[in-house]
Amino acid sequence: MADGNIGANGVPSLGEAAPAAALVSELTEALTALGNYLASANKLAISSSLLGPQRLGEALQKSLCQHERAVEATRRLRALNRCRRIVKEEGLIGLR
Repeated sequence: MADGNIGANGVPSLGEAAPAAALVSELTEALTALGNYLASANKLAISSSLLGPQRLGEALQKSLCQHERAVEATRRLRALNRCRRIVKEEGLIGLR
């Protein structure tokens, strides 16, 4: 039975869920792109094309950029989760 508290029973409110959902989406996109670039790099590494080394370096550079994007999204997601936990703990007077 709902008691009128938004986010009751450990379920985040819509206001709390939106930033987390955006970060999860960004993380998923970065990891997908990373996988695609690495798959391309793998194909280039096994090909005998004259342009292979240059294109391989390009694919690896883009992979590293997507890796950094994923790492940063993970950091922000963890920070968001820490902030939610601190606010909830401060709201529980006498229950520490």
